[in-house]
Amino acid sequence: MHVIVCSDSPVVRDAVSGHLGDHAARLTLCESGMELLGAVRALDSNLVILDLGTHGLGGLLLVSAIQELSPDVPIIAVSATPDVDGRPLVQRGIPHVVLGADDDEFHTLLVQLAGHRGAVLGAGSR
Repeated sequence: MHVIVCSDSPVVRDAVSGHLGDHAARLTLCESGMELLGAVRALDSNLVILDLGTHGLGGLLLVSAIQELSPDVPIIAVSATPDVDGRPLVQRGIPHVVLGADDDEFHTLLVQLAGHRGAVLGAGSR
C-alpha cells in the first residue's frame, strides 16, 4: 500500500506516520499542495491524507484537483486543531478527522477506507 501525506507541519506528518506505523509499504511525505499534486500525478498511490492547515492551495481546491488527476484514490482530510472547518469536504464525501481528538478514530477510519478500496492494512499487507 502506498500512502501520500501532505502537510507543512512536521507535527502532523509525524502523527500521521505514527498512526500508519508499518501498515503502509510506501509512504510519501509532501510539504505543499503543489508537491502533493506532483506526487499524485507521478506516483501510483492507494490513499492521500491531506492536512487542511497546509499553506498554499486550499483544501477544497486540492481535493478537486486530486479527484481530477486520480479519481479512484481515496482522500482523508485531517487537521491538527478542531477550529478548521471540514464540513465542505465531508459534504463532498471526504472523511475529516481532527488528529489528537481520538487516536483510535483515525486508525479505524484508515482500516475501513483501505478495506473499502480493496487494500489491506495490518499483518500480511503488501
